[in-house]
Amino acid sequence: MKQTANNHPGKIKTEEFNLTDIAAYFLYKKQEEGSHALSEQTCSDLGTEELFTFVDRTQSGVGQQYLYHTLCTVPRTTGEIEQNEDFIAHLQTDDGLRERLTKVLSGLRDTEAYMIVRLLTDELPTVSGKAKIAFTVLKFLPTLFLLLYLLTQVSAYGILFLTAIIANVVIHYTFKMKSIDYIYSVPQLIKLMSIAGKLCKYPELSKLTKDIPKALATLKPIRRTALFLRMENKMQSDIAAFVWFFTELIHIFFLTEPLSFLQSVSILKNKNREIETVYRFVGLVDSLLSVYFLREELPYYCLPGKTEGKQRLASEEMYHPLIEDCIANSITIEGKSVLLNGSNMSGKTTFIRIAGINVLTAQTLHTAFARAFRLSAPINIYSALMLADNLSEGKSFYMKEVDTIKDMIDRSQDGNTHLFLFDEIFKGTNTTERIAAAKSVLSYLNTPDNIIVASTHDTELATLLDSEYDLYHFSEVIHGNSFSFDYKLKSGPLYRRNAIRLLEINGFPPAIIQDAYRTIEGMQA
Repeated sequence: MKQTANNHPGKIKTEEFNLTDIAAYFLYKKQEEGSHALSEQTCSDLGTEELFTFVDRTQSGVGQQYLYHTLCTVPRTTGEIEQNEDFIAHLQTDDGLRERLTKVLSGLRDTEAYMIVRLLTDELPTVSGKAKIAFTVLKFLPTLFLLLYLLTQVSAYGILFLTAIIANVVIHYTFKMKSIDYIYSVPQLIKLMSIAGKLCKYPELSKLTKDIPKALATLKPIRRTALFLRMENKMQSDIAAFVWFFTELIHIFFLTEPLSFLQSVSILKNKNREIETVYRFVGLVDSLLSVYFLREELPYYCLPGKTEGKQRLASEEMYHPLIEDCIANSITIEGKSVLLNGSNMSGKTTFIRIAGINVLTAQTLHTAFARAFRLSAPINIYSALMLADNLSEGKSFYMKEVDTIKDMIDRSQDGNTHLFLFDEIFKGTNTTERIAAAKSVLSYLNTPDNIIVASTHDTELATLLDSEYDLYHFSEVIHGNSFSFDYKLKSGPLYRRNAIRLLEINGFPPAIIQDAYRTIEGMQA
C-alpha cells in the first residue's frame, strides 16, 4: 500500500496517517532518551498525534518517522532544528533548492519506507557457516541431477532430481517466512542509500554530510546481494501472477532468495550504526524542509529566545495552532509558578495545553506559536490533564491519578528542569482531602527547578497557595439572560461565582436555584 502523493508540498496532508508505523523510530529510541522522551500520558494530554498531523509537511516516510521522534523528544542541549536554522533560512530564498529536495525525498514516499526502522530494532537471524555451504551445494543439485537423467535416462537420477527440488522448496519457503520483513525493508534501505547519496551532492547540506560517505561505503555491498529481494518486492506489486509463478520456480530451483537473504543479513549484521547514520541524515533533511513549509503556513510564529534575569518562561500572544481563530494569551513566569481558576469551558485546560505545546515545539522544532517566546531550556514536560480509569490494570481514576503524580514527584528529584501540568489535581476524591493533598503536592513540586501550571475550581486551594503561586483566572461574561466566554487570561483569583446563575440562565426550575442560594448562605454563616 502506498501513500497518496502530496501534490502540494508544504500544505497539510490529506492522506491517512499510520501513526503506529510513524511512531516506530520514536518508540525505538524512547528507552535511550529516558526522561527527555514524552510519556504516553503527556503525548495524550498535549494531543501530539493531532499536532504531528498538522506540523508534518515531510516528503518521505523516513522524514515522517524522524519528525515524529523530533517532536516528541526534548533535546538535551541545542536541538537539531535550531542548529540548522541557517539552512532553513537558505530555503526561504532558494525556490530551486526546495523543489529539488522535494523531488529527491519523495523517492521514499512509499509506506514500505517505514520498515527500514526494523533493520535497527529487530535481531537479525543467524545461520551457521555449514548451512550456507549446504545451500550453495543444493542450488546446483537440481540442475546436475536433471542433466544426468536427461543424458542417461537412469530413473535414480530422476528420483534424486525430485528429492533435490523438494528439499529446495522446503528451504525456499522456510526462509521466505523469515525474510518477509526484509523483502520490504532491504529494498527501501537501498532507496534510502541512493537518496542519501544524491543529497550529499548538495553543497548547502555539507554541514550534515560529514559521516555519510563513509557509512554509505560500508553499506554499499548490500546493493548487489539484495538483488533478488528487490525483485521479489517489485513483483508482488507490479508483475502479473503467471510471471511471478515462473520466477518463483527459478528461485526454488537455484535457491536464489535464501542465498540473497543470507548474504544481505551477513552484510547488515553489526551495521546498525551506519544504517541509523544514513537514516537520521535523510530524516533530518526532510524534517528541516518540513519545518520551513510549516512556518510558511502559520498566521505568525517566532524563533524562541533565552530568558533573562529571573524569568523562566515568557510569551506574547501565544496560541494553539489547531484551534481556528484561537484567542491568544500572554504570560510571564518568574519566581512563582501558575495557578488558574475559573468555570468550566472558560479556557483553563486549553491554556494549559497551549503552554505545554509551545514549550515542546520551542525546544523540538525551534518554533513557537507566539509573537515572542522565551524559556530556559531544556525543560522536560509531564502532565496529568486527561486521566482515565485503567480497566485493563483494574485501576480507578483516582489510582491512575495517584500513579501519574507519583511519577512526577520522582522525576522532580532527577536534577533536570521540568514543566508539570495539572488540570483539577486530585479531582477523583472528596473535597477536603483533595484540597489538602493538592496543596501539599503543588507546594512540594514548586522548586526553582520546576515550573507548574495548574488549574483548580477550589478557591480554598488558591488561598492556601497565594504566597507560592501567581494566581490567574478565566471567566465567563454574563449579559442579561445570556453568557459567553472571552477566553482571555486575567491576573488574580476569580472571586465571582456564576455557577448557579448559569443554571438559572439555562432554565433550571426556580426551586432548585432558590435552594442552591439558601445552601450557600447556610454554608457561609
